Amino acid sequence: MVEVKDSSKISTTESRDSSPVVNTNSGDFMTGISLYLCLASLTLVLFITALDILIVGTIIDVVAEQFGNYSKTGWLVTGYSLPNAILSLLWGRFASIIGFQYSLILAILIFEAGSLVAALADSMNMLIVGRVVAGVGGSGLQTLCFVIGCTMVDERSRPLVISILSCAFAVAAIVGPIIGGAFTTHVTWRWCFYINLPIGGLAIIMFLLTYKVNSGGILQQTKKIVKMISNFDFSKLKKKMGFKEVVNGIIFKFDFFGFALSSTGLVLFLLGLTFGGNKYSWNSGQVIVYLVLGILLSIFSLIYDFFIFHKFNPQPDNMSYRPLFLKRLVANPAVIMVNMVTFLLCIGYNGQMIYSVQFFQLIFASSAWKAGLHLIPIVITNVIAAIASGVITKKFGLVKPLLTFGGFLGVIGSGLMTLMSNNSTSSTQIGVLLLPGFSLGFALQASLMSAQLQINKDRPEAAMDFIEITAFNTFMKSLGTTLGGVLSTTVFSASLHNKVSQAHLEPYVGETVDSMILYRLHNFDGSHSAIANTLSDSIKNVFWMDLGFYALGFIFCIFSSNKRLIIPKNNTEDE
Repeated sequence: MVEVKDSSKISTTESRDSSPVVNTNSGDFMTGISLYLCLASLTLVLFITALDILIVGTIIDVVAEQFGNYSKTGWLVTGYSLPNAILSLLWGRFASIIGFQYSLILAILIFEAGSLVAALADSMNMLIVGRVVAGVGGSGLQTLCFVIGCTMVDERSRPLVISILSCAFAVAAIVGPIIGGAFTTHVTWRWCFYINLPIGGLAIIMFLLTYKVNSGGILQQTKKIVKMISNFDFSKLKKKMGFKEVVNGIIFKFDFFGFALSSTGLVLFLLGLTFGGNKYSWNSGQVIVYLVLGILLSIFSLIYDFFIFHKFNPQPDNMSYRPLFLKRLVANPAVIMVNMVTFLLCIGYNGQMIYSVQFFQLIFASSAWKAGLHLIPIVITNVIAAIASGVITKKFGLVKPLLTFGGFLGVIGSGLMTLMSNNSTSSTQIGVLLLPGFSLGFALQASLMSAQLQINKDRPEAAMDFIEITAFNTFMKSLGTTLGGVLSTTVFSASLHNKVSQAHLEPYVGETVDSMILYRLHNFDGSHSAIANTLSDSIKNVFWMDLGFYALGFIFCIFSSNKRLIIPKNNTEDE
Protein backbone atom coordinates (compact mmCIF):
# COMPACT_ATOMS: atom_id res chain seq x y z
CA MET A 1 0.00 0.00 0.00
CA VAL A 2 1.33 3.46 -0.86
CA GLU A 3 2.31 5.77 1.96
CA VAL A 4 1.10 9.28 1.21
CA LYS A 5 2.75 11.99 3.25
CA ASP A 6 1.68 14.88 1.08
CA SER A 7 -0.98 14.37 -1.55
CA SER A 8 -0.04 17.66 -3.17
CA LYS A 9 2.80 15.81 -4.87
CA ILE A 10 1.33 13.30 -7.21
CA SER A 11 2.56 10.89 -9.84
CA THR A 12 1.74 7.36 -10.92
CA THR A 13 3.13 4.21 -9.34
CA GLU A 14 1.75 0.85 -8.29
CA SER A 15 0.10 -0.22 -5.06
CA ARG A 16 0.28 -3.58 -3.38
CA ASP A 17 -2.54 -4.88 -5.55
CA SER A 18 -0.86 -3.57 -8.74
CA SER A 19 -3.39 -0.77 -9.21
CA PRO A 20 -1.76 2.43 -10.41
CA VAL A 21 -2.24 5.11 -7.79
CA VAL A 22 -0.26 8.12 -6.70
CA ASN A 23 2.96 8.59 -4.80
CA THR A 24 4.76 11.51 -3.23
CA ASN A 25 8.04 11.57 -5.10
CA SER A 26 8.61 15.21 -6.00
CA GLY A 27 11.11 14.14 -8.63
CA ASP A 28 8.23 12.82 -10.70
CA PHE A 29 6.97 16.33 -11.47
CA MET A 30 7.52 17.41 -15.04
CA THR A 31 9.36 20.61 -15.96
CA GLY A 32 10.64 22.51 -18.95
CA ILE A 33 9.78 21.79 -22.57
CA SER A 34 8.43 18.31 -21.79
CA LEU A 35 5.85 19.80 -19.43
CA TYR A 36 4.76 22.44 -21.92
CA LEU A 37 4.46 20.03 -24.84
CA CYS A 38 2.63 17.44 -22.77
CA LEU A 39 0.26 20.12 -21.50
CA ALA A 40 -0.25 21.22 -25.11
CA SER A 41 -1.16 17.64 -26.08
CA LEU A 42 -3.77 17.49 -23.31
CA THR A 43 -5.15 20.86 -24.38
CA LEU A 44 -5.48 19.58 -27.95
CA VAL A 45 -7.34 16.53 -26.69
CA LEU A 46 -9.78 18.66 -24.69
CA PHE A 47 -10.16 20.99 -27.65
CA ILE A 48 -11.42 18.28 -30.02
CA THR A 49 -13.64 16.93 -27.23
CA ALA A 50 -15.30 20.31 -26.75
CA LEU A 51 -15.30 20.94 -30.50
CA ASP A 52 -17.27 17.74 -31.06
CA ILE A 53 -20.01 19.06 -28.79
CA LEU A 54 -20.24 22.51 -30.34
CA ILE A 55 -19.60 21.89 -34.02
CA VAL A 56 -22.53 19.53 -34.54
CA GLY A 57 -25.07 22.34 -34.21
CA THR A 58 -23.98 23.68 -37.60
CA ILE A 59 -24.76 20.49 -39.53
CA ILE A 60 -28.24 19.62 -38.25
CA ASP A 61 -30.25 21.17 -41.09
CA VAL A 62 -27.95 19.83 -43.83
CA VAL A 63 -27.84 16.31 -42.40
CA ALA A 64 -31.61 16.26 -41.89
CA GLU A 65 -32.12 17.26 -45.51
CA GLN A 66 -29.62 14.67 -46.82
CA PHE A 67 -30.91 11.74 -44.76
CA GLY A 68 -34.54 12.90 -44.63
CA ASN A 69 -35.03 12.35 -40.91
CA TYR A 70 -35.21 15.62 -38.98
CA SER A 71 -36.97 13.98 -36.02
CA LYS A 72 -33.75 12.15 -35.08
CA THR A 73 -31.38 15.11 -35.28
CA GLY A 74 -31.71 15.74 -31.56
CA TRP A 75 -29.82 12.50 -31.01
CA LEU A 76 -26.77 13.98 -32.71
CA VAL A 77 -26.31 15.97 -29.49
CA THR A 78 -27.94 13.58 -27.01
CA GLY A 79 -26.15 10.53 -28.43
CA TYR A 80 -22.82 12.16 -27.61
CA SER A 81 -23.72 13.88 -24.34
CA LEU A 82 -25.39 10.92 -22.61
CA PRO A 83 -22.37 8.55 -22.56
CA ASN A 84 -20.17 11.58 -22.02
CA ALA A 85 -21.88 12.19 -18.68
CA ILE A 86 -22.60 8.71 -17.38
CA LEU A 87 -19.15 7.21 -18.10
CA SER A 88 -17.02 9.98 -16.56
CA LEU A 89 -16.75 8.26 -13.18
CA LEU A 90 -16.03 4.87 -14.73
CA TRP A 91 -13.04 6.20 -16.64
CA GLY A 92 -11.55 7.50 -13.41
CA ARG A 93 -11.83 4.01 -11.91
CA PHE A 94 -10.46 2.40 -15.09
CA ALA A 95 -7.44 4.72 -15.02
CA SER A 96 -6.73 3.90 -11.39
CA ILE A 97 -6.36 0.25 -12.41
CA ILE A 98 -4.42 0.27 -15.71
CA GLY A 99 -2.76 3.68 -15.48
CA PHE A 100 -3.46 7.21 -16.68
CA GLN A 101 -1.45 7.16 -19.87
CA TYR A 102 -2.85 3.94 -21.31
CA SER A 103 -6.39 4.96 -20.38
CA LEU A 104 -5.98 8.30 -22.15
CA ILE A 105 -4.66 6.72 -25.34
CA LEU A 106 -7.50 4.19 -25.32
CA ALA A 107 -10.05 6.99 -24.85
CA ILE A 108 -8.54 8.96 -27.76
CA LEU A 109 -8.68 5.89 -30.03
CA ILE A 110 -12.35 5.26 -29.14
CA PHE A 111 -13.15 8.91 -29.75
CA GLU A 112 -11.34 8.86 -33.10
CA ALA A 113 -13.16 5.66 -34.11
CA GLY A 114 -16.50 7.31 -33.35
CA SER A 115 -15.52 10.39 -35.35
CA LEU A 116 -14.56 8.21 -38.33
CA VAL A 117 -17.88 6.33 -38.20
CA ALA A 118 -19.75 9.65 -38.11
CA ALA A 119 -17.74 11.05 -41.01
CA LEU A 120 -18.44 7.97 -43.17
CA ALA A 121 -22.11 7.67 -42.17
CA ASP A 122 -24.57 6.91 -44.97
CA SER A 123 -27.68 7.10 -42.78
CA MET A 124 -28.94 8.98 -39.73
CA ASN A 125 -28.73 5.84 -37.61
CA MET A 126 -25.08 5.27 -38.54
CA LEU A 127 -24.30 8.90 -37.76
CA ILE A 128 -25.92 8.58 -34.33
CA VAL A 129 -23.93 5.39 -33.62
CA GLY A 130 -20.74 7.28 -34.43
CA ARG A 131 -21.76 10.03 -32.03
CA VAL A 132 -22.41 7.53 -29.24
CA VAL A 133 -19.01 5.87 -29.73
CA ALA A 134 -17.31 9.28 -29.75
CA GLY A 135 -19.19 10.15 -26.56
CA VAL A 136 -17.80 7.05 -24.84
CA GLY A 137 -14.26 8.13 -25.66
CA GLY A 138 -14.97 11.79 -24.96
CA SER A 139 -16.12 11.03 -21.44
CA GLY A 140 -12.72 9.54 -20.69
CA LEU A 141 -10.83 12.42 -22.27
CA GLN A 142 -12.45 15.06 -20.08
CA THR A 143 -11.80 13.10 -16.89
CA LEU A 144 -8.29 11.91 -17.66
CA CYS A 145 -6.86 15.14 -19.06
CA PHE A 146 -7.60 17.00 -15.83
CA VAL A 147 -6.32 14.14 -13.66
CA ILE A 148 -3.10 13.81 -15.67
CA GLY A 149 -2.60 17.56 -15.90
CA CYS A 150 -2.89 17.94 -12.13
CA THR A 151 -0.46 15.08 -11.47
CA MET A 152 2.29 16.57 -13.63
CA VAL A 153 2.91 19.53 -11.29
CA ASP A 154 2.88 20.29 -7.58
CA GLU A 155 -0.23 21.52 -5.81
CA ARG A 156 0.77 25.17 -6.03
CA SER A 157 0.96 25.02 -9.84
CA ARG A 158 -2.30 23.10 -10.33
CA PRO A 159 -4.52 26.21 -10.62
CA LEU A 160 -2.57 27.35 -13.68
CA VAL A 161 -2.76 23.90 -15.27
CA ILE A 162 -6.52 23.72 -14.65
CA SER A 163 -6.94 27.19 -16.14
CA ILE A 164 -4.95 26.36 -19.27
CA LEU A 165 -6.87 23.14 -19.87
CA SER A 166 -10.19 24.89 -19.28
CA CYS A 167 -9.35 27.44 -21.98
CA ALA A 168 -9.66 24.65 -24.55
CA PHE A 169 -13.43 24.61 -23.98
CA ALA A 170 -13.70 28.37 -24.33
CA VAL A 171 -11.71 28.46 -27.57
CA ALA A 172 -13.74 25.57 -29.01
CA ALA A 173 -16.92 27.48 -28.22
CA ILE A 174 -16.04 30.15 -30.77
CA VAL A 175 -14.10 28.01 -33.25
CA GLY A 176 -16.76 25.27 -33.40
CA PRO A 177 -19.61 27.22 -35.02
CA ILE A 178 -17.21 29.10 -37.33
CA ILE A 179 -15.31 26.16 -38.81
CA GLY A 180 -18.43 23.99 -38.69
CA GLY A 181 -20.31 26.56 -40.73
CA ALA A 182 -17.38 26.92 -43.12
CA PHE A 183 -17.07 23.16 -43.68
CA THR A 184 -20.81 22.71 -44.09
CA THR A 185 -21.15 25.64 -46.49
CA HIS A 186 -18.01 25.34 -48.59
CA VAL A 187 -16.83 21.70 -48.35
CA THR A 188 -18.93 19.01 -46.68
CA TRP A 189 -20.37 18.45 -43.19
CA ARG A 190 -18.29 15.26 -42.97
CA TRP A 191 -15.16 17.34 -42.36
CA CYS A 192 -16.68 18.40 -39.03
CA PHE A 193 -15.73 14.88 -37.91
CA TYR A 194 -12.72 14.20 -40.14
CA ILE A 195 -10.94 17.16 -38.48
CA ASN A 196 -10.74 15.20 -35.22
CA LEU A 197 -8.52 12.53 -36.79
CA PRO A 198 -5.33 14.54 -37.53
CA ILE A 199 -5.65 16.63 -34.36
CA GLY A 200 -6.14 13.52 -32.23
CA GLY A 201 -3.24 11.78 -33.95
CA LEU A 202 -0.95 14.75 -33.30
CA ALA A 203 -2.05 14.82 -29.66
CA ILE A 204 -1.21 11.10 -29.22
CA ILE A 205 2.27 11.54 -30.72
CA MET A 206 3.04 14.57 -28.53
CA PHE A 207 1.75 12.77 -25.45
CA LEU A 208 3.76 9.60 -26.15
CA LEU A 209 6.97 11.56 -26.63
CA THR A 210 6.62 13.85 -23.62
CA TYR A 211 4.60 12.24 -20.81
CA LYS A 212 6.88 10.70 -18.19
CA VAL A 213 6.25 8.97 -14.91
CA ASN A 214 8.65 7.71 -12.28
CA SER A 215 9.60 4.68 -14.34
CA GLY A 216 10.43 6.65 -17.45
CA GLY A 217 8.49 7.71 -20.52
CA ILE A 218 5.58 5.75 -21.84
CA LEU A 219 7.66 4.40 -24.74
CA GLN A 220 10.12 2.88 -22.28
CA GLN A 221 7.25 1.44 -20.29
CA THR A 222 5.73 -0.06 -23.41
CA LYS A 223 8.97 -1.86 -24.22
CA LYS A 224 9.05 -3.29 -20.70
CA ILE A 225 5.46 -4.45 -20.97
CA VAL A 226 6.04 -6.13 -24.35
CA LYS A 227 9.05 -7.95 -22.89
CA MET A 228 7.07 -8.93 -19.80
CA ILE A 229 4.20 -10.31 -21.88
CA SER A 230 6.52 -12.32 -24.13
CA ASN A 231 8.04 -14.02 -21.07
CA PHE A 232 4.83 -14.35 -19.09
CA ASP A 233 3.49 -17.75 -18.02
CA PHE A 234 -0.24 -17.51 -18.75
CA SER A 235 -0.89 -20.90 -17.16
CA LYS A 236 -0.07 -19.40 -13.77
CA LEU A 237 -2.41 -16.49 -14.43
CA LYS A 238 -5.22 -18.90 -15.28
CA LYS A 239 -4.76 -20.67 -11.95
CA LYS A 240 -4.59 -17.40 -10.04
CA MET A 241 -7.46 -15.60 -11.76
CA GLY A 242 -10.45 -17.87 -11.39
CA PHE A 243 -14.03 -17.11 -12.31
CA LYS A 244 -14.77 -15.77 -8.84
CA GLU A 245 -11.92 -13.25 -8.96
CA VAL A 246 -13.02 -11.98 -12.37
CA VAL A 247 -16.63 -11.56 -11.23
CA ASN A 248 -15.57 -9.82 -8.02
CA GLY A 249 -13.38 -7.47 -10.02
CA ILE A 250 -16.26 -6.47 -12.26
CA ILE A 251 -18.74 -6.08 -9.41
CA PHE A 252 -16.51 -4.34 -6.86
CA LYS A 253 -13.65 -2.69 -8.76
CA PHE A 254 -16.01 -1.15 -11.30
CA ASP A 255 -19.08 -1.02 -9.04
CA PHE A 256 -21.16 -2.82 -11.66
CA PHE A 257 -24.51 -2.60 -9.88
CA GLY A 258 -24.07 1.00 -8.76
CA PHE A 259 -23.03 2.06 -12.24
CA ALA A 260 -25.90 0.17 -13.89
CA LEU A 261 -28.45 1.78 -11.55
CA SER A 262 -27.11 5.34 -11.86
CA SER A 263 -26.57 5.25 -15.63
CA THR A 264 -29.99 3.69 -16.31
CA GLY A 265 -31.67 6.22 -14.04
CA LEU A 266 -29.88 9.14 -15.70
CA VAL A 267 -30.68 7.92 -19.22
CA LEU A 268 -34.38 7.43 -18.40
CA PHE A 269 -34.64 10.85 -16.76
CA LEU A 270 -33.00 12.64 -19.69
CA LEU A 271 -35.14 10.71 -22.16
CA GLY A 272 -38.23 11.85 -20.27
CA LEU A 273 -37.12 15.47 -20.54
CA THR A 274 -36.23 15.02 -24.21
CA PHE A 275 -39.50 13.37 -25.23
CA GLY A 276 -41.75 15.52 -23.03
CA GLY A 277 -43.65 18.07 -25.11
CA ASN A 278 -42.11 16.73 -28.33
CA LYS A 279 -42.69 13.06 -29.07
CA TYR A 280 -45.16 12.66 -26.19
CA SER A 281 -47.20 15.09 -24.12
CA TRP A 282 -45.96 15.91 -20.62
CA ASN A 283 -48.85 14.12 -18.95
CA SER A 284 -48.43 10.96 -21.04
CA GLY A 285 -47.69 7.69 -19.30
CA GLN A 286 -44.42 7.23 -21.18
CA VAL A 287 -42.93 10.53 -20.01
CA ILE A 288 -44.11 10.10 -16.42
CA VAL A 289 -42.63 6.59 -16.25
CA TYR A 290 -39.32 7.80 -17.69
CA LEU A 291 -39.04 10.66 -15.19
CA VAL A 292 -40.23 8.83 -12.07
CA LEU A 293 -38.29 5.64 -12.73
CA GLY A 294 -35.19 7.64 -13.63
CA ILE A 295 -35.28 9.54 -10.32
CA LEU A 296 -35.95 6.39 -8.28
CA LEU A 297 -33.10 4.44 -9.88
CA SER A 298 -30.69 7.34 -9.38
CA ILE A 299 -31.62 7.58 -5.69
CA PHE A 300 -31.31 3.83 -5.23
CA SER A 301 -27.86 3.87 -6.84
CA LEU A 302 -26.71 6.22 -4.06
CA ILE A 303 -28.34 4.03 -1.40
CA TYR A 304 -26.54 1.01 -2.86
CA ASP A 305 -23.14 2.74 -2.95
CA PHE A 306 -23.49 4.37 0.48
CA PHE A 307 -24.99 1.54 2.52
CA ILE A 308 -25.14 -1.79 0.63
CA PHE A 309 -21.86 -2.06 -1.30
CA HIS A 310 -19.64 -2.46 1.76
CA LYS A 311 -21.81 -5.20 3.28
CA PHE A 312 -21.00 -7.50 0.37
CA ASN A 313 -17.44 -6.33 -0.34
CA PRO A 314 -15.24 -9.49 -0.17
CA GLN A 315 -12.02 -7.44 0.24
CA PRO A 316 -12.76 -4.36 2.38
CA ASP A 317 -9.04 -3.64 2.80
CA ASN A 318 -8.45 -3.54 -0.97
CA MET A 319 -8.32 0.13 -2.02
CA SER A 320 -9.50 -0.68 -5.53
CA TYR A 321 -12.70 -2.34 -4.25
CA ARG A 322 -14.77 0.78 -3.66
CA PRO A 323 -18.04 2.23 -4.97
CA LEU A 324 -18.10 4.91 -7.66
CA PHE A 325 -19.97 7.23 -5.30
CA LEU A 326 -17.90 6.84 -2.15
CA LYS A 327 -19.88 8.22 0.78
CA ARG A 328 -16.78 9.53 2.54
CA LEU A 329 -16.03 11.70 -0.49
CA VAL A 330 -19.19 12.67 -2.34
CA ALA A 331 -21.29 12.99 0.84
CA ASN A 332 -18.69 15.34 2.33
CA PRO A 333 -20.57 18.68 2.58
CA ALA A 334 -17.51 20.64 1.43
CA VAL A 335 -17.17 18.44 -1.68
CA ILE A 336 -20.91 18.53 -2.43
CA MET A 337 -21.11 22.31 -2.16
CA VAL A 338 -18.43 23.10 -4.74
CA ASN A 339 -19.53 20.36 -7.13
CA MET A 340 -23.09 21.63 -6.97
CA VAL A 341 -21.69 25.01 -8.02
CA THR A 342 -20.08 23.33 -11.04
CA PHE A 343 -23.28 21.42 -11.83
CA LEU A 344 -25.66 24.41 -11.56
CA LEU A 345 -23.43 26.91 -13.36
CA CYS A 346 -22.83 24.47 -16.23
CA ILE A 347 -26.60 24.04 -16.64
CA GLY A 348 -27.07 27.78 -16.89
CA TYR A 349 -24.01 28.43 -19.03
CA ASN A 350 -24.83 25.76 -21.60
CA GLY A 351 -28.36 27.09 -21.93
CA GLN A 352 -26.95 30.57 -22.50
CA MET A 353 -24.46 29.37 -25.11
CA ILE A 354 -26.99 27.32 -27.08
CA TYR A 355 -29.73 29.94 -27.15
CA SER A 356 -27.43 32.89 -27.73
CA VAL A 357 -26.62 31.23 -31.05
CA GLN A 358 -30.28 30.35 -31.60
CA PHE A 359 -31.20 33.96 -30.84
CA PHE A 360 -29.18 35.31 -33.76
CA GLN A 361 -30.05 32.44 -36.09
CA LEU A 362 -33.80 32.36 -35.53
CA ILE A 363 -34.53 36.05 -35.01
CA PHE A 364 -32.01 37.71 -37.31
CA ALA A 365 -31.46 34.83 -39.78
CA SER A 366 -27.69 34.83 -39.14
CA SER A 367 -25.73 31.91 -40.57
CA ALA A 368 -24.17 29.44 -38.16
CA TRP A 369 -20.71 30.95 -38.31
CA LYS A 370 -21.98 34.54 -38.07
CA ALA A 371 -24.06 33.60 -35.04
CA GLY A 372 -20.95 32.02 -33.55
CA LEU A 373 -19.07 35.30 -33.95
CA HIS A 374 -21.48 36.87 -31.47
CA LEU A 375 -20.11 34.52 -28.82
CA ILE A 376 -16.66 36.13 -28.97
CA PRO A 377 -17.33 38.31 -25.86
CA ILE A 378 -18.35 35.35 -23.69
CA VAL A 379 -15.39 33.27 -24.90
CA ILE A 380 -12.75 35.99 -24.48
CA THR A 381 -13.91 36.84 -20.96
CA ASN A 382 -13.97 33.14 -20.09
CA VAL A 383 -10.34 32.72 -21.14
CA ILE A 384 -9.24 35.91 -19.34
CA ALA A 385 -10.98 34.88 -16.12
CA ALA A 386 -9.65 31.32 -16.27
CA ILE A 387 -6.04 32.48 -16.62
CA ALA A 388 -6.48 35.23 -14.01
CA SER A 389 -8.00 32.71 -11.61
CA GLY A 390 -5.02 30.38 -11.98
CA VAL A 391 -2.47 33.17 -11.47
CA ILE A 392 -4.26 34.60 -8.41
CA THR A 393 -4.71 31.20 -6.78
CA LYS A 394 -1.08 30.25 -7.33
CA LYS A 395 0.20 33.55 -5.91
CA PHE A 396 -2.17 34.13 -3.01
CA GLY A 397 -3.78 30.73 -2.39
CA LEU A 398 -7.30 32.17 -2.73
CA VAL A 399 -10.04 29.71 -3.66
CA LYS A 400 -13.41 30.56 -2.06
CA PRO A 401 -13.21 34.33 -2.81
CA LEU A 402 -12.73 33.54 -6.50
CA LEU A 403 -15.51 30.95 -6.41
CA THR A 404 -17.93 33.38 -4.75
CA PHE A 405 -16.91 36.21 -7.07
CA GLY A 406 -17.55 34.00 -10.08
CA GLY A 407 -20.95 32.98 -8.75
CA PHE A 408 -21.87 36.62 -8.08
CA LEU A 409 -20.87 37.68 -11.60
CA GLY A 410 -22.96 34.80 -12.94
CA VAL A 411 -26.11 36.05 -11.23
CA ILE A 412 -25.60 39.62 -12.47
CA GLY A 413 -24.69 38.43 -15.97
CA SER A 414 -27.68 36.10 -16.19
CA GLY A 415 -29.97 38.89 -15.12
CA LEU A 416 -28.55 41.12 -17.85
CA MET A 417 -29.05 38.40 -20.46
CA THR A 418 -32.81 38.57 -19.92
CA LEU A 419 -32.56 42.03 -21.56
CA MET A 420 -31.77 40.40 -24.90
CA SER A 421 -34.68 40.71 -27.32
CA ASN A 422 -35.34 41.44 -30.96
CA ASN A 423 -35.61 45.12 -29.95
CA SER A 424 -32.29 45.35 -28.10
CA THR A 425 -29.39 47.29 -29.58
CA SER A 426 -26.21 45.70 -30.89
CA SER A 427 -24.22 47.07 -27.94
CA THR A 428 -26.67 45.44 -25.54
CA GLN A 429 -26.43 42.13 -27.35
CA ILE A 430 -22.63 42.26 -27.01
CA GLY A 431 -22.45 43.68 -23.49
CA VAL A 432 -24.75 41.18 -21.80
CA LEU A 433 -22.50 38.30 -22.88
CA LEU A 434 -19.44 39.56 -21.01
CA LEU A 435 -20.21 38.63 -17.40
CA PRO A 436 -21.30 34.98 -17.93
CA GLY A 437 -17.87 34.29 -19.43
CA PHE A 438 -16.10 35.92 -16.49
CA SER A 439 -18.31 33.96 -14.12
CA LEU A 440 -17.54 30.50 -15.43
CA GLY A 441 -13.85 31.28 -15.88
CA PHE A 442 -13.46 32.09 -12.19
CA ALA A 443 -15.90 29.58 -10.72
CA LEU A 444 -15.02 26.29 -12.44
CA GLN A 445 -11.30 26.45 -11.69
CA ALA A 446 -11.94 27.40 -8.06
CA SER A 447 -14.53 24.63 -7.74
CA LEU A 448 -12.12 21.88 -8.80
CA MET A 449 -9.32 23.25 -6.60
CA SER A 450 -11.64 23.49 -3.59
CA ALA A 451 -12.79 19.89 -4.10
CA GLN A 452 -9.19 18.63 -4.30
CA LEU A 453 -8.25 20.54 -1.15
CA GLN A 454 -10.76 18.47 0.84
CA ILE A 455 -8.61 15.33 0.51
CA ASN A 456 -7.28 14.03 3.80
CA LYS A 457 -3.57 13.80 3.08
CA ASP A 458 -2.91 11.50 6.04
CA ARG A 459 -5.03 8.66 4.68
CA PRO A 460 -3.15 5.91 2.76
CA GLU A 461 -5.78 6.07 0.01
CA ALA A 462 -5.34 9.83 -0.48
CA ALA A 463 -3.96 9.17 -3.97
CA MET A 464 -7.06 7.24 -5.03
CA ASP A 465 -9.24 9.94 -3.45
CA PHE A 466 -7.54 12.54 -5.63
CA ILE A 467 -8.45 10.62 -8.79
CA GLU A 468 -12.02 10.01 -7.67
CA ILE A 469 -12.68 13.62 -6.61
CA THR A 470 -11.32 14.95 -9.90
CA ALA A 471 -13.44 12.42 -11.82
CA PHE A 472 -16.51 13.34 -9.77
CA ASN A 473 -16.03 17.03 -10.58
CA THR A 474 -15.81 16.16 -14.28
CA PHE A 475 -18.95 14.03 -13.93
CA MET A 476 -20.86 16.95 -12.41
CA LYS A 477 -19.60 19.26 -15.14
CA SER A 478 -20.65 16.84 -17.91
CA LEU A 479 -23.98 16.15 -16.24
CA GLY A 480 -24.67 19.86 -15.87
CA THR A 481 -23.76 20.53 -19.50
CA THR A 482 -25.97 17.68 -20.70
CA LEU A 483 -28.90 18.66 -18.49
CA GLY A 484 -28.48 22.31 -19.48
CA GLY A 485 -28.92 21.46 -23.14
CA VAL A 486 -31.95 19.26 -22.51
CA LEU A 487 -33.67 21.65 -20.07
CA SER A 488 -33.11 24.75 -22.20
CA THR A 489 -34.57 22.97 -25.24
CA THR A 490 -37.52 21.80 -23.13
CA VAL A 491 -38.24 25.31 -21.81
CA PHE A 492 -37.88 26.87 -25.26
CA SER A 493 -40.08 24.26 -26.97
CA ALA A 494 -42.84 24.41 -24.35
CA SER A 495 -42.81 28.20 -24.30
CA LEU A 496 -42.86 28.54 -28.08
CA HIS A 497 -45.63 26.00 -28.52
CA ASN A 498 -47.83 27.69 -25.88
CA LYS A 499 -47.27 31.19 -27.22
CA VAL A 500 -47.97 30.16 -30.82
CA SER A 501 -51.16 28.38 -29.79
CA GLN A 502 -52.41 31.31 -27.71
CA ALA A 503 -51.65 33.90 -30.41
CA HIS A 504 -53.05 31.67 -33.21
CA LEU A 505 -50.09 32.44 -35.45
CA GLU A 506 -50.60 30.95 -38.89
CA PRO A 507 -49.21 28.74 -40.35
CA TYR A 508 -47.59 27.55 -37.11
CA VAL A 509 -50.77 26.51 -35.26
CA GLY A 510 -50.86 22.77 -34.69
CA GLU A 511 -47.29 22.31 -35.92
CA THR A 512 -44.49 20.72 -33.90
CA VAL A 513 -41.69 22.94 -32.67
CA ASP A 514 -39.28 21.25 -35.12
CA SER A 515 -41.50 22.04 -38.08
CA MET A 516 -41.97 25.62 -36.86
CA ILE A 517 -38.23 26.16 -36.73
CA LEU A 518 -37.73 24.66 -40.19
CA TYR A 519 -40.49 26.84 -41.63
CA ARG A 520 -38.96 29.93 -40.00
CA LEU A 521 -35.50 29.17 -41.39
CA HIS A 522 -36.84 28.78 -44.95
CA ASN A 523 -39.44 31.55 -44.79
CA PHE A 524 -37.81 34.39 -42.88
CA ASP A 525 -40.21 37.33 -42.43
CA GLY A 526 -38.04 39.81 -40.54
CA SER A 527 -36.77 40.33 -37.01
CA HIS A 528 -39.85 42.22 -35.76
CA SER A 529 -42.66 40.06 -37.09
CA ALA A 530 -45.17 38.32 -34.83
CA ILE A 531 -43.27 35.04 -34.90
CA ALA A 532 -39.98 36.88 -34.26
CA ASN A 533 -41.54 38.43 -31.14
CA THR A 534 -42.74 35.01 -30.06
CA LEU A 535 -39.30 33.45 -30.61
CA SER A 536 -37.65 36.29 -28.70
CA ASP A 537 -39.97 35.83 -25.71
CA SER A 538 -39.42 32.06 -25.76
CA ILE A 539 -35.64 32.44 -25.76
CA LYS A 540 -35.91 34.99 -22.95
CA ASN A 541 -37.69 32.33 -20.87
CA VAL A 542 -34.62 30.12 -21.30
CA PHE A 543 -32.45 32.95 -19.99
CA TRP A 544 -34.77 33.34 -16.99
CA MET A 545 -34.32 29.65 -16.27
CA ASP A 546 -30.54 30.09 -16.51
CA LEU A 547 -30.75 32.96 -14.02
CA GLY A 548 -32.44 30.62 -11.53
CA PHE A 549 -29.64 28.06 -11.81
CA TYR A 550 -26.96 30.72 -11.41
CA ALA A 551 -28.72 32.06 -8.31
CA LEU A 552 -28.80 28.57 -6.77
CA GLY A 553 -25.12 28.14 -7.66
CA PHE A 554 -24.24 31.40 -5.92
CA ILE A 555 -25.95 30.18 -2.73
CA PHE A 556 -23.77 27.06 -2.76
CA CYS A 557 -20.71 29.30 -3.30
CA ILE A 558 -21.48 31.14 -0.06
CA PHE A 559 -21.55 27.92 1.94
CA SER A 560 -18.47 26.36 0.32
CA SER A 561 -15.30 25.49 2.21
CA ASN A 562 -12.92 28.22 3.41
CA LYS A 563 -9.83 26.07 2.74
CA ARG A 564 -7.17 27.80 0.72
CA LEU A 565 -4.03 26.73 -1.06
CA ILE A 566 -1.06 26.86 1.30
CA ILE A 567 1.64 29.13 -0.08
CA PRO A 568 5.11 28.48 1.44
CA LYS A 569 6.84 31.31 3.26
CA ASN A 570 9.44 33.21 1.26
CA ASN A 571 7.24 32.53 -1.76
CA THR A 572 9.31 32.46 -4.94
CA GLU A 573 8.55 31.35 -8.44
CA ASP A 574 9.22 27.74 -9.29
CA GLU A 575 12.21 27.11 -11.43
